Amino acid sequence: MHKDKRKNAFKSQQKVSLAALLIDLPSFIAVTALAVLSGSLMMMLDAFEVFSNILQNFSSFFLSKKLQGDDRFKYDYGMGKIESFGGLASAMLLFVGFIVVLIASVFSFINPTRPGEVLLFAIAVKVTNVAVDIWLLRKQLKTVRGVKGGFIDSNVILLKSNLVFDLIAFFTVTLSYLFRHVPLIVYLDPIMCVGCTVYFGAENIKIVKAAAADLLDKTLDEKTQMQILGCISKIWSDIDGFHGVRTRRSGHTVYIDLLVSFDGEKPYAAIYKAYETFDKAIKEIIPDSVSAVVLGEHG
Repeated sequence: MHKDKRKNAFKSQQKVSLAALLIDLPSFIAVTALAVLSGSLMMMLDAFEVFSNILQNFSSFFLSKKLQGDDRFKYDYGMGKIESFGGLASAMLLFVGFIVVLIASVFSFINPTRPGEVLLFAIAVKVTNVAVDIWLLRKQLKTVRGVKGGFIDSNVILLKSNLVFDLIAFFTVTLSYLFRHVPLIVYLDPIMCVGCTVYFGAENIKIVKAAAADLLDKTLDEKTQMQILGCISKIWSDIDGFHGVRTRRSGHTVYIDLLVSFDGEKPYAAIYKAYETFDKAIKEIIPDSVSAVVLGEHG
């Protein structure tokens, strides 16, 4: 049942990621064109943000499609690396965008440009973006109900950030257009952009740190290891020899090898039942995990 639930969640995630990807592609063209035509720094920052989203949605689509397969006896350590690398690449791209916009903001303070009529089209684009963000976020929250952990949860954070940014961008271009004849309005765009780059830049640093750490193999903390030993106790009477546990984290996924041996005459059904009991117990403490029972004598 749990396996089917996860598979359905990954199918749902694939659809959400594909929808977001197909929406972001024309949106990137639109906001880039408006950034060039209007000279709006907020639209320039928006272009970088949308392109970063394209990278993350492509990674999410690929992962969700791959993880629909039967991974019960399959260890694909590379999937976690792809997930982390995708997050790291998009975060680094946003950092480039932040630096470009910050430099442009300084020049804008020195040589301010009065907002033009083209911002009316930018308002229409941002209204559409906000509506799409809300729609995608609602679909993503439904997906999260199916399974917790990993990139599915990270997509919720991504979509919430998109909604916040698009709301800020909408109010910025709307105020710039409505008060375009007020002399001091020329400073609204660069001020808002500096604020956005500082705030989202700080959030991006957290993403970079987490992604960089996930790209390095690391052992589990002591508390989690003790919980795993507690799961082993649930099947202690079913095994005939215990030879240790191997754990590994790749991206958001934890891989657990239970090294045991069974009596040669024990039926396969009993061995498999022990594995299922162990796997179920592990999933309760580490939802985004893949476990396996490794049979035989281990030195």
